[in-house]
Amino acid sequence: MTFGVPVEQREGRSLPAVEHIEDRDELGQYTLKYVTAEGTIVMEKGKLVDTADGKDKVLIYEGEYTFVGDDGKTYTTKYKSDPSGAYTAEGEHLPKSVDPEPVPEPPKEMMQPSV
Repeated sequence: MTFGVPVEQREGRSLPAVEHIEDRDELGQYTLKYVTAEGTIVMEKGKLVDTADGKDKVLIYEGEYTFVGDDGKTYTTKYKSDPSGAYTAEGEHLPKSVDPEPVPEPPKEMMQPSV
């Protein structure tokens, strides 16, 4: 079953990357960077860190990508994961989380038992 609304289909990339650098070690840690002819820049690195209990290792990553939107503006998204598997992304164009407003205490007369 599929949910959602139709979105405008865009043509796929037809031009090759103008720069592509990728280094990996024997443990799977890596760094990569590529730049497309359309102006998208992607940089990412992944490294092994100890799990919270120190009994194992987990691959975490962080990076960013920058692209020019259909509106001609440049957008940058920075992202990272942590050893627990949580993922966060930040960018001026992304929605921000908001702190909930405090709920006021009800008036004392409402707290009195009715007789």
